[in-house]
Amino acid sequence: MNQVKSSGGFGRGAPVEDPVVIRQAMQDLFQQEVEFPIKVEGTHTLPYTARVQHVDAAKGLLHLKLIRPLPHELAAGAGFEMLFSLGDQRFEAPSVFQGRHDYLLYKFTIPTRMAPSDRRRHKRYPFRPREKAYVIAQDGGLPGHGISGPLVNLSLGGLAFRVDRVMRLDDHMRVTPGLGFFDRGKGLPMLKIRDLPNLPLFEARGVLANVWERDGEFVIGVQFGELKDSELREIQRVLDIRENMQRASSVAPSSPPRDTSPRSPAESKGPAARVAPAGSRTPDALKRLGRRTTRLILAMDPGPDRDQIRHHLQGTGFLRLESMDTLDLALAAFRADRNPACPLLMLESQSEHAPSLTGIQALQKDLGETRELPVALIHRGEAPPDSEDPLIRPVPWPSEDISTWLPQLDELVGLE
Repeated sequence: MNQVKSSGGFGRGAPVEDPVVIRQAMQDLFQQEVEFPIKVEGTHTLPYTARVQHVDAAKGLLHLKLIRPLPHELAAGAGFEMLFSLGDQRFEAPSVFQGRHDYLLYKFTIPTRMAPSDRRRHKRYPFRPREKAYVIAQDGGLPGHGISGPLVNLSLGGLAFRVDRVMRLDDHMRVTPGLGFFDRGKGLPMLKIRDLPNLPLFEARGVLANVWERDGEFVIGVQFGELKDSELREIQRVLDIRENMQRASSVAPSSPPRDTSPRSPAESKGPAARVAPAGSRTPDALKRLGRRTTRLILAMDPGPDRDQIRHHLQGTGFLRLESMDTLDLALAAFRADRNPACPLLMLESQSEHAPSLTGIQALQKDLGETRELPVALIHRGEAPPDSEDPLIRPVPWPSEDISTWLPQLDELVGLE
């Protein structure tokens, strides 16, 4: 395989515009099945994880397989940024969205330019030693090493921590490492962060991205491996807390003197509620608006159960709610609707009218190449088997505790 190398057709730090070199780089990404992030150009939204499924050099197109769908309303011509690694160097490259090719498969232009990139993709939040957040990592199985130390900073893309201890896993002997011990690109198949705010333990995989020496100690930077949506949400909640703390501390010095007169306990709880991370007590304004404008179809037999679910959904802000007595009626409504954005479909998984997971996937393809149908399968007891399809999610029977089912609905309609 003829791979592009950083020491070949371009020097470190020099942009690449040679179409032959760029197309070879895209072939390398395809052949190595590399997963990499892409994001809408100029935005701060979470990136989409992509993999090159086909390189159409004749048409100048890439077919990228994503693990979650792009927004239905995204029009052809939207600019995207790709960020990927080749050899020991990272690149960012602009690409233009050309439309949907198949389910979770999208067409993009082959980049015309690749620029070396070492810039940070996500805001990093510092942690102090007194906060007790601690990192434990392993660089492999026996006879690998365990590396541990206090967390220095954290972002959606990775972390940095100060190395307090390096230990051989086979005999538990301590090792005194040098800079050469920390090879850039070394995999960390086990990575744990303990005692984050409201998150006692977070587990992931990572890659050693860089290392530097500071005051006689080593600090290493780690890039997270592919994170699940639930793991991203866990980290995002921690970072929301940090962001609110930073905002509160930056506003405090310039604020007018506070009224120090006694207040009632109820009044004294006001500021704490505002500092809490978004969504932990009440949905933020954008989520409320998103629920009000989301069309939701509940395919379920008439009766008290359906009335109960309608009551819960409307109470949490889903106001464009339609009830259909059967799944066939709901499907007929979908096919007659010319709107490219499909509504959210909810149905009971144990119902005699409910299709199998295979049947739902067939239904999604039957709706056409440009329409992707999110489905929530309501279950009363044991959850149905997991589907690899990110648009099919089991949700527990709604109860008074909305935390058991509302996040899944928000995720399916793109509000998470």
